[in-house]
Amino acid sequence: MEYIKKVLAGKELTIDNLIVCVQKIKEEGNVVVIKFDGERIENGYTIFITFPNNEREMIRTDQNDLKNALIEILKQYLLNK
Repeated sequence: MEYIKKVLAGKELTIDNLIVCVQKIKEEGNVVVIKFDGERIENGYTIFITFPNNEREMIRTDQNDLKNALIEILKQYLLNK
């Protein structure tokens, strides 16, 4: 959790750093799906997180840019933690 906060607060938000954050979420037993949808003209990147070990509702974002989608889902994850 602290690692994710640190990355999001940093100046260099790289895809690599954001993927490490997603891996931290996975390590907590959650499921993260990143979908690249070539059929869509808009919002071709979908990311969602499900929480099989507790009763939290799934969180999801659809974006035009993968980096923005990762940032958005991580922000939602922190807000709903």
